[in-house]
Amino acid sequence: MKITKTDREILNSYIQTMKGMGAFLGSGYELILYSLENQSIMMIVNGEHSSRKIGDSITDKDLNILEKAKKMEEGNQHLVYFSRNSSGEPMKSMITPIEGSNHKIIGVLCINFYLNTSFVKVMGTFLPEHNSSQKAPVIDSFSEDPQSIILQSLQEAKAQIEGDTSIPATEKNKAIIEQLLVNGIFQIKNSVVIVSELLSISKNTVYLHIRNYKTKQNN
Repeated sequence: MKITKTDREILNSYIQTMKGMGAFLGSGYELILYSLENQSIMMIVNGEHSSRKIGDSITDKDLNILEKAKKMEEGNQHLVYFSRNSSGEPMKSMITPIEGSNHKIIGVLCINFYLNTSFVKVMGTFLPEHNSSQKAPVIDSFSEDPQSIILQSLQEAKAQIEGDTSIPATEKNKAIIEQLLVNGIFQIKNSVVIVSELLSISKNTVYLHIRNYKTKQNN
């Protein structure tokens, strides 16, 4: 399909919106923008769910759903549906066509919410003291509830580490975990599970950083 310069500008205008939506909705949501010029992914947010990347071809399933959406009444050309990905993970999805000049459909926006996303991770997106994107920490009064202590300590550590430009981005999770270890957080029951989910890393990675830190301190 040939599209115009104006059409490309329309598609490009979705990119920043998608980034903002991804930051607002959290890591449980995958957002994909397809260009029908070459029927491939133009932008993707949280693509780790499907291991898809920019340049990958549009799926046959999405093309079929797009055709169904195009046949719906004008002004309501979007579909919300439930499905599973190739790994069997359940999803709630939405697909909507994007119109360019002369009302021609030039792209497709897909939003997938992975229904097996943990409750802790979902709530961590919408509660400010759990949210890693906070520029300034939001610290409430001390709580004796163990989970609240873990969440508050994690938020404080993230605010401190993420604001330290001397720490490389690839080392920040490691530094956060070490800070939590020093503060005694990992003596609390289920702390490793909670921290791993909020940092979007595996429990094994948390344990690895803990072991490495203890080994370094003992040498």
